[in-house]
Amino acid sequence: MQTPPPEHPIPARWIPCGAGHVAVYGTLRAGGVNDITRLADQLACVGRTLLTGTLYDLGWYPGLQLQGSGLVLAEVYPLSDALEQAMDRIEGIWPVDIGEYTKRVLTLDVELVSGGQQPLEVLVYEALPPALHGRTQITAQDWLAWIAQQGREHPDTAFSLNTPPG
Repeated sequence: MQTPPPEHPIPARWIPCGAGHVAVYGTLRAGGVNDITRLADQLACVGRTLLTGTLYDLGWYPGLQLQGSGLVLAEVYPLSDALEQAMDRIEGIWPVDIGEYTKRVLTLDVELVSGGQQPLEVLVYEALPPALHGRTQITAQDWLAWIAQQGREHPDTAFSLNTPPG
């Protein structure tokens, strides 16, 4: 007799991406509903970069496809394993992958807050094509400015996790 599968499957083991920084372009930016600085003590932006791709409106948050010629403003922060795991929960990647985002590690030129420019290896959460199907493309570089201009706000001020449709 076989043992039935557990009602809640055991999550896959979490594995860090290995990047030293993360580039955030949506609700995790400073002032966003999921402001990344609320996830880790003494976390400070090290600089800004422009991601190349196509930005989409996914409701109260954006999705970026790293294809196309658009430029999207991103803030860059130091990345620890604990911060990455917390972000994976917000993006719906871990402990259950809902199939909306994937993680990409890129080397990007970053305009440092301290001055100058430096290439850094950064983690970027990229939206997967099925999540973008039928969604509106955004031509703005700055998601937070665009969403404010639309007069839309997230109804919560607490962190919002990406969860499977239910």
